[in-house]
Amino acid sequence: MPSVVGEYLEAARARGFREVRLIHGRGIGVQHAIVQSLLRGHPLVAGFADAPDDRGGKGATIVRLR
Repeated sequence: MPSVVGEYLEAARARGFREVRLIHGRGIGVQHAIVQSLLRGHPLVAGFADAPDDRGGKGATIVRLR
């Protein structure tokens, strides 16, 4: 999964996106933790947070890109 997330962020940034939503599902939180761990310190990530309820809540992460 790390390469998929990294490649997605790079492609989104190259296309001029300033924000993306990563959908990882709710489940028991394993994917949520992995995704947010990958985002911490990633050079393209300015910040991230759980999505608002109307955009996926705990099942998605909103990422602001540099």
